[in-house]
Amino acid sequence: NNLHIQTMTTIKIVSNLKLHPQKGLLSKDSTGKWIDVHHQQGDLDGACAVYSVIMNLLILGMIDKEEICVYSSIDKRKRKGKLLSYLLEKQGLVRDGYHFRTLAADMRNYANFTANQKLAKSREDAINIIQTSVANDSPIIISVFGEEWAHALLAIGIEYNENDVPTKILCLDPGAPSPICTYWNCKIDVSTKTLWYKTEKSQTKAELGDM
Repeated sequence: NNLHIQTMTTIKIVSNLKLHPQKGLLSKDSTGKWIDVHHQQGDLDGACAVYSVIMNLLILGMIDKEEICVYSSIDKRKRKGKLLSYLLEKQGLVRDGYHFRTLAADMRNYANFTANQKLAKSREDAINIIQTSVANDSPIIISVFGEEWAHALLAIGIEYNENDVPTKILCLDPGAPSPICTYWNCKIDVSTKTLWYKTEKSQTKAELGDM
């Protein structure tokens, strides 16, 4: 007889997210309305960090859908409006990358948000920082990179094995199609010696960068 051993996994997802059978992944914005949270960057748009920030602010309930709508006017008299104007109108097309140290400083200076760049000492340290943030119910913007590429995305969950060891970092990726049946559209597989960045259509070797 063939014996099948079933292993148990646990998934932790930050709150303020829900899956709708028709509308997909939703988040409650600052007005209390449930709105689409995933935003996908265009093919020519390199501003993955900006998209990740916008998704993070939506999930945290710090902005509303109207404030990021293309046809909406932004109130630049207020600190939050100044930040959104700067991100969407001046940093909406970033071809050479948006360094997280600069991004954190911009968020502090323009809107007085608490934002800090985190540099991990090792891969294990990076995973610990991410899972601590998720455990504290706070999404965290992370970076992954390979030999000739780098990318920013938003970590919103962790998958654990039966021994409570993190095996996957679950993310909202602004460079991939919106999730339909799951809370995430990208996984960083940290269960083996080689890390893998995986979306529905591709996978590649990667390493974790700053956050």
